[in-house]
Amino acid sequence: MSRYVLPKGFLVNGTHCGIKRFNKDLGIIYSESPCKAAGVFTKNKVKAAPLLVSKEILSSGEPVHAVIVNSGNANCCTGRVGSKDAKKTINAVCQSLGLKFNNVLVSSTGVIGKRLPVDLITASLPKLVKRLSEKAVMSFAKAILTTDKKRKVETARFFIGSKEVIITGVCKGAGMIHPNMATMLCFIMTDANIDKDALKLALRRVTDDAFNNIAIDNDMSTNDTVLLLANGQADNKTIKKGTKEFELFSKSLEKVSLELCREIIRDGEGATKLINIRVKGAKTEKDAKKVARTIGDSMLVKTSVHGGDPNWGRIAASVGSSMAEGVRYKLIEIYLDGVCMFKNGKFTNPAASRVSRVYKRSTVDILVNLNAGTKSAFMYTCDLSKRYVEINAHYMT
Repeated sequence: MSRYVLPKGFLVNGTHCGIKRFNKDLGIIYSESPCKAAGVFTKNKVKAAPLLVSKEILSSGEPVHAVIVNSGNANCCTGRVGSKDAKKTINAVCQSLGLKFNNVLVSSTGVIGKRLPVDLITASLPKLVKRLSEKAVMSFAKAILTTDKKRKVETARFFIGSKEVIITGVCKGAGMIHPNMATMLCFIMTDANIDKDALKLALRRVTDDAFNNIAIDNDMSTNDTVLLLANGQADNKTIKKGTKEFELFSKSLEKVSLELCREIIRDGEGATKLINIRVKGAKTEKDAKKVARTIGDSMLVKTSVHGGDPNWGRIAASVGSSMAEGVRYKLIEIYLDGVCMFKNGKFTNPAASRVSRVYKRSTVDILVNLNAGTKSAFMYTCDLSKRYVEINAHYMT
């Protein structure tokens, strides 16, 4: 059996419609049963048209049956036609699947500022819909990629009573990754029978605990979207807030989301190393997050990791520049890949043989202990290489 299994009642597909010169660029999710839906979106003040249209549809409260996604074109910053084109895409899906307008969500990713070629999308919809399948998850995953090198899919299976519940997430993201939210598209499907308020709370939690804790290049996109769809076909007892079933669902959702986050970072543009930053001993959670994010955002830290240079001074400087209130210089401890480099206000002078192994693996660990309290935070980021510059220097051309 494949590791990646769609929840019961979901079908997907991906195809090439011509937005990109090569490779698949149009994907669809369809649920045979109506879905309760929740979404979180970018906090960027410049938002793409499909994102605004989908937010409006979600606010209607009507059940969702389908999501149409294109890559290669963001449908952003194109004036009033952007919204019209997003709605034309939805109407074409409605016609193909016999749905109402508010039953379909739309999402786009790619180059900003070019009008969406809707005719290419509508011409490809018949074959896209005809080949909907529970086995086409990797085809859909391929269709939503931009500069990504790898498809990103994760599945969790668990039981609510005697009923098996499945959660499967598919996402894209390799550049313009930064908290609030991470720059990405992510579509999470589940057959869980779950109360809508519980669904929304679970997504808010996982956004804070996973998707807002990754960064690649400190740039926030215009199209960031995470959608969570639940069609209830697992036929389990209804999951409600404050129950053990809700905590079990939330734990599985977090498992899927965190693995997708790690895959995004591993696939970062030009990345060669995943950096796992952990901050503990903070006075407040806010302090812990400030320190973790400042380290993760540091170009100097990211380049030193890429070069295999255990430059703990750059991390110490980042801790201080975070301006976190609970930071006290002489209490800080810094560990690189398990080697204590800084303690009691000075370099610890560890053995050269131990230092030589720092930053040499594909996954590296940075641990900062503030010794000021009990709160902690983490962040995933990646190194910064010359390849990142090469990719982004000619993205439109």
